[in-house]
Amino acid sequence: MNVTKSLDCTGLFCPMPIVQTKLELDGMTPGEVLEVIADDAGFEKDLPAWCGMSGEKFLEMKKEGNLLKGYVMKK
Repeated sequence: MNVTKSLDCTGLFCPMPIVQTKLELDGMTPGEVLEVIADDAGFEKDLPAWCGMSGEKFLEMKKEGNLLKGYVMKK
């Protein structure tokens, strides 16, 4: 996977990781990939659900210790 940008949302809680993700994706070009790093446990379910509603393409969610890394492709 070729990550275009990385967004650090550690320390933020629902709904802020999703809000920040949307704002970041708004400035990206279709096909670019955003990596979002968060430590809010709800983010694991929130990101794929939001992608389903927004039309952005959810690619993957990885757990690394207490961090979650979500990957989204700009539609």
